[in-house]
Amino acid sequence: MSRPNFLAISVTVAHAMAYFRDRVGNVASGPAVALAKPAILSLFSRIQTGTLILIDETSDERHVLGQPLPSSGNPGPPCVVTLTAHSPQFYLRLLLHADMGFAAAYLLHQVSCSDLTAFFRLFILNRDALNHGMSIIINTTGNQTHNNTIEGAAINIAAHYDLGNDLFAAFLSPDMTYSSPIWEHITGQASESSSSSTPKQNPDDDDDGDGDGESLESAQLRKLHHIISAARIKPSDHVLEIGTGWGSFAIEAVKTTCCRVTTLTLSREQKRFAEKKIAEELASAGLADRVEVLLMDYRDEALPVPRGGFDKVVSIEMLEAVGREFLGTYFARVDGVLKREGGIAVFQCITMPEGRHGAYERREDFINRYIFPGGYLPSITQLLNCITAESRGTLLVEKLDNIGGHYARALRLWREKFLASFDNKIRPALLEEHPNMQKADVEVFRRKWEYYFAYCEAGFVTKTLGDVIITVCREGAKELTERIPL
Repeated sequence: MSRPNFLAISVTVAHAMAYFRDRVGNVASGPAVALAKPAILSLFSRIQTGTLILIDETSDERHVLGQPLPSSGNPGPPCVVTLTAHSPQFYLRLLLHADMGFAAAYLLHQVSCSDLTAFFRLFILNRDALNHGMSIIINTTGNQTHNNTIEGAAINIAAHYDLGNDLFAAFLSPDMTYSSPIWEHITGQASESSSSSTPKQNPDDDDDGDGDGESLESAQLRKLHHIISAARIKPSDHVLEIGTGWGSFAIEAVKTTCCRVTTLTLSREQKRFAEKKIAEELASAGLADRVEVLLMDYRDEALPVPRGGFDKVVSIEMLEAVGREFLGTYFARVDGVLKREGGIAVFQCITMPEGRHGAYERREDFINRYIFPGGYLPSITQLLNCITAESRGTLLVEKLDNIGGHYARALRLWREKFLASFDNKIRPALLEEHPNMQKADVEVFRRKWEYYFAYCEAGFVTKTLGDVIITVCREGAKELTERIPL
C-alpha cells in the first residue's frame, strides 16, 4: 500500500478548513455572530489572573478583560496578551468549537496574537474559569481516535516524519535530536544526569541556542549521555532502539561505548538520513557496521532478536505514537525481546498529568488532530502499570526522572529557528515538491507549526505536560549497583 505524503494531506486539510470557513461565513454576518460575540466576551471576562486585550478590527473595538492594566500604585498583572480578531468568524468558531475553534481561526488568520505562548499560559492559569477549553454550547471535538495497527502506525508516522529531512534540519540542532534535552543547571553546576563524556560547551559557540548559555546541541548530547549512562551500555552490549529518529542516539551510543545497535523506524525519510549520517560519523572509526537501521514495526515477528535477547532496550519519545490500545502490546514486546537475566531498558516519554488524563482521553486536541495523528500521551501511572502487568512483574522500576521543564526552552528555540528559516529554506522546499500549493496553503502550514511549538512550550513550562525517563531492569542487573559502595 502506498503511503500518503503529508504535505498533500496538509493542503487537503487547508482546503477543507477553507470550505468550513466559507460555510461558517454564510451565517457569520447574521444572528449567529450576534449571539457568539457577546458570549465569548462574557467567557473572557471570567479571567482572574492576567489580562487579555481583545482588539476587534471589524468593529474597531478594544476590550480589556481580566486584571486591570498597570497604573500608579498597581504593579499590574503577571501576564498581558493581545488578541486581534480579523473576522467575525473567530467568535463563532470559538463558541462552537472552543479550543479547536481557536486553533482553526489562528491557522486561517482570522485571529492573531502578540505572544501565542503567553496566551496559552494565560488560558492555563484560568483554565477552570474558561471551562477547560470546552465549548460553552456543546463539546463537538469528539473522542480521540487512534489507528495504530501495524499498517495504521506506518501511515501515522509518515504523516509527521516523512515531511522531508530538510524541513526538520531547518529548525533542529545539528545532531538532529527531536526530543527534550537536559540543560545544564543555571548555577553552572552540571546536573546529576551529566556524563563526564558529554562535550563541554564553549560559551561563544551558540549557533543553535539563543546567546544565553549553552547550545541546544550540547543539551541534547547531555540527554543522550544520560540515557546511555542510565542503561549502563558497554562495548559487549547489543542494544535495541525502538524509534530511530535521525540516528543521534545510535551514533552517540556507538561513539561512546562501541556497542552494537539495532534501531527501528517506520519513516523511510528518517532511515535514509540516519544511514547516511551513520556512515559519515562512524565509518572513519571503523564503527559504521555496529549500527543496523531497519524499516520495521516493533511488533514485527521478523525482528532479528539475538539468542538470549537484547542486552538493553532504549526508546526515546516513541511511546507517544503507540496509542492507548497498544501500550500493553508494546511493553509485552519489550518484555519478550529483553534478556531475562540482568536486562535493562530506558524509556523517554511525554506524559499527561494524572488529574487531567481522563478528560484528555475523551477529547481530540490540536496535537493529535493536526500534528501527530494517532498520537496518545499516557500518564505515569498508566506507564508503570503496563510495565508491571505486561512483564508479569519481571521488569523492576529502577528510576524515574521528569525532565519536562527542560523541554520549554528547546521548543522556543525550535519555533524561533523554524520561523527564521521559513522563507529561505522551508517555503522553497514546500513549493519545489508541491508547485501548485497556493500562498494561503503555505501560510496555513507555517501557522500550524508555529501554533504547535507555542502550544507545547506553554504546556511544559506550566507542568501541564511532563516528560519522563524511566529506567527498568530485570533481577540480576548488577550493573546498576556498580557505582554504589556495597
